Amino acid sequence: MLEQTKLKARRMIKDLQQKLSVESATAIENVYNDIAVLSDFINQELFAIDRRSDLDQKSKKPARRHVFEQAGRKLEAIKAKRNRLEPGKALKEKRIETPAEDQNSLLVFFRQKEVRDRLFGMTETQILSLFGESLFDGSNRLLSNAILNAPPGFEPVSKRTLKKMQQTIRPETEDEFETVQNLNILVEEVFSLAKKELDRLRRKELPAALTQLKNLTDRPFKF
Repeated sequence: MLEQTKLKARRMIKDLQQKLSVESATAIENVYNDIAVLSDFINQELFAIDRRSDLDQKSKKPARRHVFEQAGRKLEAIKAKRNRLEPGKALKEKRIETPAEDQNSLLVFFRQKEVRDRLFGMTETQILSLFGESLFDGSNRLLSNAILNAPPGFEPVSKRTLKKMQQTIRPETEDEFETVQNLNILVEEVFSLAKKELDRLRRKELPAALTQLKNLTDRPFKF
């Protein structure tokens, strides 16, 4: 059961392992594992129903429908648990509520000052030649932040280079927040697909009369 959902989650894991951090792939893996456990629960319950000799085929339909309804509630519980542990919420609170003084700790200040001291006496051409694109692609955060946070009048590079750096480098928390947001969207897709699969399986076990009535009500009314 839930094969489409598990297949999509496996594809996401493979894709995230190539593009994002191990933590990001692990988040999808955890959701996949929860869905796999839910799938095993459904399979075991359906197998037990099929083996019941006291139920005829007509009686087995509501029993199977009850299993899918249980699975739907379990899915909502899994989703609620995941939302409580959602990293994006804590990160969002940190981004909004953490004072700037806490972010720019004394330790960070001294580390950046040490970098600027090492750059002292070097020309901009030498700095660009030595560090190249790492000044602009965010791959050397300590160096970039040390230059961008230099006191006015003591910048080791020109205003033109500073402006280019500011335009191309986003704060680390912004990068992390965007990654988490994208990850949450992917996780939501997995939950949505699982819910659709469960709804479809549950509807298959409805009495034929109710299924026909639902099909009629779903059709657009024509005069």
